[in-house]
Order: sequence, then structure tokens, then C-alpha cells
Amino acid sequence: MDVLSAVLPAVEESLRITAIIFVLMIAVELAVLKYRDRIIRLTSKNQFLSYIVSSFFGIIPGCTGTFAMDSLYMSGLLGFGGIIAVMIATAGDEAFLLISMAATGKIAAATVIYLTALLFVLGILGGLLADLWVKRFRIRFCEKCGIINHRKAEFGLSHFVREHIYQHIIRKHIWRIFVWILASVVAVELIQKYLGVISLTGMGAFYLLLAASIIGIAPLSGPNVLLIMMFSKGIVPFSVLLANSIVQDGHGLLPIMGFSIRDAVKIKAFNLAFGFLVGLILLTLGL
Repeated sequence: MDVLSAVLPAVEESLRITAIIFVLMIAVELAVLKYRDRIIRLTSKNQFLSYIVSSFFGIIPGCTGTFAMDSLYMSGLLGFGGIIAVMIATAGDEAFLLISMAATGKIAAATVIYLTALLFVLGILGGLLADLWVKRFRIRFCEKCGIINHRKAEFGLSHFVREHIYQHIIRKHIWRIFVWILASVVAVELIQKYLGVISLTGMGAFYLLLAASIIGIAPLSGPNVLLIMMFSKGIVPFSVLLANSIVQDGHGLLPIMGFSIRDAVKIKAFNLAFGFLVGLILLTLGL
């Protein structure tokens, strides 16, 4: 009975959060499909504008906006700085979780807005620094391949429901999101009950920051959910959450891993160094 009384609230909370995320994912999928091509044209205007556009696509919750930039990068239409910008800015499916938790009062809405704005600005800065790094050390990247980009033309209701809601959101994302949220809610409850905040942070904020950055290396959504839950309970500071958000990119890196492992490693190495350094600066400032 004690187990059920502990698990049932976690299941209810996870289902409520997942339901909000599901609705948000459908809305974002529709928006990106409708306006994607118009916004992408802006990347051909000038290099600095490509950082802005890439960061904008990055802060779009989920992986749809990031995949759009992946296709441009693999087609040779977006530079290294551009892909770095989108990977820094994106928080993957965890962005949906942050919004849903703000909607339910678990995290202050101002914090989510502040985090998103910071990721957008840092994406632009990171993209600029990445291109300077590439030029300085003459690093090779992005050998064009003949990838076929998805178009928004097939936009009928049945196609959207089948391909985007069922095949993409339901089969690939939403059930995993629920599992990770449930596991994280239970894990945080156990941490608070058996370890306590003091013993956990006794590891030292520096090591928490390092751990959060390393967790972000994994090219998937899920493990990062635990850090969001811990942040919502006051277990980890904002700097740790930000560092993890910079390094992690949800599923955004998977297409590039299939295209070029070398490019994927360079992207992750830059983002790891950048995210850890930014987090360390904020941690030093007491944030």
C-alpha cells in the first residue's frame, strides 16, 4: 500500500505533464511545417544572419527545427557555426517539459523564458566562435551529400496524422518522454527521501556541473529530464541546468552522426567545452 501511495502520484503527475507535452508537440510540428521554408531562405543572406536563424530554430521545442538545420548542413548550405548555433540553442524534448512544468507551476515561467533567451543568445555567440575556431585551425567539416529534404507539400490531414502524429510523435517520442519523466519523478523523490539535498550537493557544485555537462553528451532525450526535475526541487543550481542544456541536443545530432561521425564529434566537443565554461562562469557568480 505504501508503494502504491508513492507510485500513483508520480504516475498521475507524469501523465499530466506528458499530455501537455503531446499537445505542444503537435502545435510545433504544424508551425514548423508551415513556415520552415520561408525562414530557411534567410540563412542564405549572410553568415551572421545564419547564426540568428539557426538559434531561432534551435529554441523551437523538440527536434523538428533542429532536423531542418541538419538537412541544410548536410546539403552544404549551412556552415559549422550555423550547426553549432542550433545545437547550443536546442533543449530537445526537454523544452516541452520545461514549458509544461511552468504551466503547472513546478518551475517559474520567468525562469523558462530566461533560460530560452540565454540559449538563443549563446547559440549566436557559440556559432560565431565556432567559425573563428574553424578558420584559425583550418578544420575541415561538412562535405556535401545528396540528402533529400522533407518538404511541407504533403500536408493533408491524413498524412499529417499518420506520418507526424503517429509515426513521429507517438512512436518515437511521447512514450519515451513519459517513461523518462516517470523515472525522474520517482528518482528525485528517492533522492530527497534517502539522500537529502545536503548529501547530494556535498559532491561539490563543480562536480555536479561536470556531471551535468557529461550527461548532455548523449545524443538523445531522456537522461537530461532528471536534471530538470532536480532543478525544480532546488537540488541543482541554474548554472548546472544551463550547462546541460547547452551541451545536450536531444535527438538533433542523430542525422549528422549518420552523415559524418567526425563532424558529430567536433560538434559535441565544441559544445561540451562551451557549455561547461559558461556553466562554470555562472557557478562562480553564484547562479
